[in-house]
Amino acid sequence: MVVEIKKKIGIPRSLLYYKYFPLWKTFFEELGLEVVVSDKSNSKIVEIGGRYAIDEICIPLKLYYGHLVNLLEKDIDYIFVPRYISTTFGTYMCPKFLGLPDLIRGTMDNLPPIIEMDVDLRKKPKYASAIQTGRQLHRSLRQIRKAYEKAIKTYHYFRNLMVKGLTFQQAMNIINKNIENFEPKPRKHNGVKIAVIGHGYNIHDPFINMNLFKKLRSMKVQVVTLENLPLEIFKKQTIITNTLKNYWGNEEEILSAVNYLFQDKTLDGLIFICSFCCGPDSLIDELITRDAKKLNIPYISLVLDEHSGQAGVITRIEAFVDMIIRKKRGQKITKEVLIQTPPSQFQG
Repeated sequence: MVVEIKKKIGIPRSLLYYKYFPLWKTFFEELGLEVVVSDKSNSKIVEIGGRYAIDEICIPLKLYYGHLVNLLEKDIDYIFVPRYISTTFGTYMCPKFLGLPDLIRGTMDNLPPIIEMDVDLRKKPKYASAIQTGRQLHRSLRQIRKAYEKAIKTYHYFRNLMVKGLTFQQAMNIINKNIENFEPKPRKHNGVKIAVIGHGYNIHDPFINMNLFKKLRSMKVQVVTLENLPLEIFKKQTIITNTLKNYWGNEEEILSAVNYLFQDKTLDGLIFICSFCCGPDSLIDELITRDAKKLNIPYISLVLDEHSGQAGVITRIEAFVDMIIRKKRGQKITKEVLIQTPPSQFQG
């Protein structure tokens, strides 16, 4: 009996991996491939990636290069490098996503065949992108349709798990174990609710954010991310002013999330994680700062790169959380005084 050896397709653990990996993984596995993922981000991967990327580029792209090099050491047959142009009508993705396959081909040698997936909702539905990708692997239309349907089902379950409060890795663990209808248990916290907002590759990569979530949870903080919010809030485009609309797709999600969170009366503070040299993030950071001041909501922006020191970042976070705790205690004391003081003392 001849055992067919599955070909391996490598997926870098970077950029849109933290958003679409369950979909990609299921799709390629249903097409008969073995999915190989690069190692977790570390200083070595950043250092290697920096040799290929220009100095002025953001750390997520430097990491992407490093993860590609890491994959080349794993004896893979293909590398999956998607090209995401537009995922919501009226917006575009960051230029690094628009030209990612071309960028990789132009700066790296001796690569295995690159499998692309061009996603552009301005011109074609997502299913057409799946067909294009499956054809590159010489699969039939029937195989591609079956794989895509399974991938979409898995991805919807994954997103619903995160809406229920799970982190990216927790949701992935449930998917990998094939656990259906999972219901998470409530996590104990100290009554402080803080939203951590930003791109998935900054929020869910512990190396980039220096284990921010672990630190916040050690302080008993209730942490909310963009992916934990209701899916319905991302269906409408954000209007900044009567004449100004957001241009960038990723930033559109962040603005929608922030607008929703600023209406949440239980929110105590917001942390925005962005990358150094990211122009779109710099623009929306200014918008979020203005709105946070108007609403008197504690807000902090963490701009990170490969030179950011963990001690400095953690110190800022500790001070931020401590400030919020002191503020809540002060509000509680004031409220108690108002309740306990006889009404006659407030009369003229």
